[in-house]
Amino acid sequence: MPKRADAPTDDPSLGSVDPALHPPIAFPDADWQWFTARCTALGITGGDERRTVLEAIYGHLVGVNRWLNLTKLTSPRDYLKLHVLDSLTIEGDASVAQLKDGIPCVDLGSGGGYPGLPLAIWHAKIPWIMIDTRQKKVEFLSAACKVTGNPQATARHLRGNEVIARSADLRRGCQLVTCRAMGQAVEVLHESVHLLHKGGFLVIWKGPAFAGDEKTAALSVCNQLGFNFIGERRVVLEEGDPERVMVIFQRIV
Repeated sequence: MPKRADAPTDDPSLGSVDPALHPPIAFPDADWQWFTARCTALGITGGDERRTVLEAIYGHLVGVNRWLNLTKLTSPRDYLKLHVLDSLTIEGDASVAQLKDGIPCVDLGSGGGYPGLPLAIWHAKIPWIMIDTRQKKVEFLSAACKVTGNPQATARHLRGNEVIARSADLRRGCQLVTCRAMGQAVEVLHESVHLLHKGGFLVIWKGPAFAGDEKTAALSVCNQLGFNFIGERRVVLEEGDPERVMVIFQRIV
């Protein structure tokens, strides 16, 4: 069966990541009011003034998603909750409070761009590098970075051990590495070890199941790799939802 982008079409937007062909989509007021209320409840500031850029990022995602499989969550409420709000739950943590302008941050396995794109919007003076193994998604991410308003947001096409081999400029130079929904924590620790400078943070988004074997495996290699396990930040996006767990490590050597 042909991919969506391969199907015959006269629509120039199909197969293109150009933001000009995927215009902003306005959020319903009720969904936006819900989002800003949840931001306030979770201690996330700056939501009100970023509606326009988020609508642009959303329209671009929905448009490209017509032909490139980026996400199954495309309704305005799902997008705001499970992509944007979930990405921003890190905002109240000390790892973000200590971020310095001009020092790179990396989002590993960025995929559709989360948490990288919202964090690039909220921290527009920081170079955000979104890394993914799939060329088409990197093309999308590169275009999406231009919509964020952050001139230092970029994307790179890299696989596993290529991250350092082909990105020597990032070696021990990053202040934060983020990773959501990609691989086991122990694998992410290994991929992050040469990216972070001493004192830098690694934050991995996980669900409640992290408390089992995955946590045990991560803690067993943590110190060997030069990390300290800081703890887990637990957040409920909306009453009745399962807990989201942000697992936080710090590079100590």
